[in-house]
Amino acid sequence: MLRLLFDTARGLLIGTVGGTLFALLDLPLPWTLGALSAATLVALSGRDWLLPASVQNIARPALGVMAGSAFTPLVIVSIASWWPAIAMLVAYAGVVTAVGYWYLRRIAGLDHATAFFASAPGGLGELSLLGATLGADVRTLVLVHSIRIVVVVFTIPFILQWLLGAPAGSAATMADEAPPMSLVDGLVLVGCGVFGYLLGQRLKLPGGVMLPALVLSAAAHGSGLTAAAVPYWVVALVQVVIGSVAGARFKGVGWREVRPIIVCAIVWAFLLVASTLAAAALAATLLEPPLASLTLAFSPGGMAEMTVIAFAIGSDVAFVVTCQACRILAIFLAVPFAFRLTLRRGTT
Repeated sequence: MLRLLFDTARGLLIGTVGGTLFALLDLPLPWTLGALSAATLVALSGRDWLLPASVQNIARPALGVMAGSAFTPLVIVSIASWWPAIAMLVAYAGVVTAVGYWYLRRIAGLDHATAFFASAPGGLGELSLLGATLGADVRTLVLVHSIRIVVVVFTIPFILQWLLGAPAGSAATMADEAPPMSLVDGLVLVGCGVFGYLLGQRLKLPGGVMLPALVLSAAAHGSGLTAAAVPYWVVALVQVVIGSVAGARFKGVGWREVRPIIVCAIVWAFLLVASTLAAAALAATLLEPPLASLTLAFSPGGMAEMTVIAFAIGSDVAFVVTCQACRILAIFLAVPFAFRLTLRRGTT
């Protein structure tokens, strides 16, 4: 226990130093990207100074509560009007999965199962576990998905900064705009986080312990039980944790050993970013949500990571979270069925 606390404190310190440096340099999304950069450097240097991945299970319920605070009664009423964006997003996810499979199979030279599960822009942990049970190379899966998440998380804030014309992350967050938090509000938010964590541990849902906390928080805010938002210092801490854990995924990666896979994964990640921007721009000409919100909704960088960015820049968090959740759910439902279908047809 003491070892875990020590490693956690040391990892948070490294992430905070990186975040502080990025903030001083006025870079976009400083607490997430600064922590990610610092953790990545530590991981690639071979040092064992990283934030334990288990700490993310504490940050994720807090992130779920943060995201749920965006679901006001007015937003709840508006959800039904988002179905065209969700339909376009699901179609886009299907197209990029097919293109990604072709690229990773034919160009990167991965085997059928590994290429299939590495191409789907869904949850890293869930797809890696599922792919492992069906014959995929787990290490390659984790590496490809990790690079996808890091590249998307690192590039999208800079792109949004250019689109918004202001530093991404400097916009007023919901924590700034929400009414003062009372003791009752605090108890409600803490209760959503604690019970969400317990439900997530028991139900093993896609999205982990974040999703139940999000649903409980959305219910509390949507019903008018509370209008309070998570304090800003919690928002910053969650960003540091998310960034630190993302960077820590590169621990043990040897460049020479897996260089061809890393290069192909980086190219694929940047192709995903380009296709995301194209799909979001197309959707913006047909739908009402602004381009920044659509970009985050379509970005295959992980629901937790995209939620952090949306919250930090003051974007439409409820819309982004709903689209991300639908994307991940559609992938988890379709990928196993599609994989078994390819096996029946003898696809190689």
